Amino acid sequence: MRLPEFSRRAVLGGTSASVLALPAASAGPTPVPPSVAESNAAAPFKRWLYLNAKIERLQTRWAQLESWLAREHSWFQLSPAEQQALPWAQELRDIDGCLDLLFEKRDEVLEALPTHGSAALEMIAAKLEVAERLIWAADHPEAHALVSGSRQDILTLIEAV
Repeated sequence: MRLPEFSRRAVLGGTSASVLALPAASAGPTPVPPSVAESNAAAPFKRWLYLNAKIERLQTRWAQLESWLAREHSWFQLSPAEQQALPWAQELRDIDGCLDLLFEKRDEVLEALPTHGSAALEMIAAKLEVAERLIWAADHPEAHALVSGSRQDILTLIEAV
């Protein structure tokens, strides 16, 4: 089952609620369990993976809609004005706008990702998962297989611990 998308209101409300739930400063620092610290270390990589997955879903929707329009409405034979007159053209424009924004965000996150200094296996696995997505299997099958296999090996190690 697919989770619903977060609305801006829900995100802002959740952020406000988390600030209100913080312990008082006089209570002293709360120790962070190792599993939470490892999760936090992998968070930037997981953010990139989330954005990338969202981009892939939108690209898939775009392709499905465009194929349907080509089949049912001879999309490619229509003039730009005729294309824009079809009600489904708005969804294509919406997807375009979302993709532009997501590409920018994903690129910003990628530029900020640390390239070394990974202390947790979960962070290394997340870093390899990003590398696995960046290397196209069709273009570099050997490199993709090495990265993918290394990530699987690390996940096996994590499960064994």
